[in-house]
Amino acid sequence: MLRRKRKWDKSILLLILIVVIILSAGVFGYFQLRTDLFTETLKRGDPVAVLFCLSGDQEYRFFEILLYDPDTNRAAIVYIPGNVGMIIESLKKVDRIDVLYNREDIDPLIAKIEELVAIDIPFYIDLQDREVRNQVDFLGGLELFIPNPVDITVEGRRVLLPSGSVVLDGDKIRDFISYREEMENDVDRVGRKQRFLQSLLKKIAESDLLTKKNLFATFRRNMSTNLSPRALISFIAEMRKLDNEKIIFQRVLGSTRVVDGKELLFPHFDGQLLKEIVKQTEDIISSQEPFMEEELTVAIEVLNGTSVGGLARRAANVFQSFGYDVVSVANADNSDYQKTVVLDRKGRMAAAERIAELIQCQRVYSRLEEDGDLSIDVTIILGTDFDGRYCKE
Repeated sequence: MLRRKRKWDKSILLLILIVVIILSAGVFGYFQLRTDLFTETLKRGDPVAVLFCLSGDQEYRFFEILLYDPDTNRAAIVYIPGNVGMIIESLKKVDRIDVLYNREDIDPLIAKIEELVAIDIPFYIDLQDREVRNQVDFLGGLELFIPNPVDITVEGRRVLLPSGSVVLDGDKIRDFISYREEMENDVDRVGRKQRFLQSLLKKIAESDLLTKKNLFATFRRNMSTNLSPRALISFIAEMRKLDNEKIIFQRVLGSTRVVDGKELLFPHFDGQLLKEIVKQTEDIISSQEPFMEEELTVAIEVLNGTSVGGLARRAANVFQSFGYDVVSVANADNSDYQKTVVLDRKGRMAAAERIAELIQCQRVYSRLEEDGDLSIDVTIILGTDFDGRYCKE
């Protein structure tokens, strides 16, 4: 009787051990797949969205969405300022979007940004002020082009940045992305922040992070992210394939209003225009057709051919939101235009047609003028059919 009992006990133990091994393998496999959705997304060839949170003081708190297509190796950076105004349900009021920033619980912020741009953002990398400086110094500095030297004093601290192609250390990078000059326009200010991320991605791609484990461990410690170590390795590997010099830059355009003492930026057309821009940008980076930078380097003149005040400025906001250069906004020769027309001024008919599509204009003509304004490629004359966003037939 005793021998049988010992044999039975050993069988039970062996069975329990087998079950534990099977369950452990299953749990390990589940979490490997669950925590490395980035690699799985790449294998499917699906576009990837990664939210970069850059956070210091309120002026230095902004967000940038990296949109990347693994099939074309093209990318875009969408800049989201911290003062975008939206309804914050948890506060039951309109407030800055960055009031939701909380490193310990970043999901509400991501959900709100997803609502703003109408895409899913499954991955994030959060770099706070100290970590930005540490990462930049750890990577050996970032190379950037500064067109003009900077010598200003911000809150009692002097900011000195040299001009030309320079390599900036962590402290200088902090100055580069955070200083604000009164005479600087929004395009240049936002451009600095976008070029910072572009340069950071390039430096990550050129580093030895994938060949030296101790370097990778240090790199990962200097951030907060939901990318697992394996996923972060995949991310770095993809950045080596990225066509870094042809990244498309987009940003939120809107009107500013003061609400409860805070200056908030409200996106044009209740945010619908931004959603269209992000969708178009996704289509561009996913297209197998070669992207020509000159497609967006089109100088546009917008003329108001109606008696509706401010109509040309509203149309200009649309074109600027899509990345076009609006060089002139004025009144037309008269205010009796019934139908909107788009005029090709320099033999760039394809560009004129793409511009017309943005406002659903059906009337596109070529009007080459050798003695006209040589700085203008396309002229839009707005008629009463234009409602501020589209032409209504």
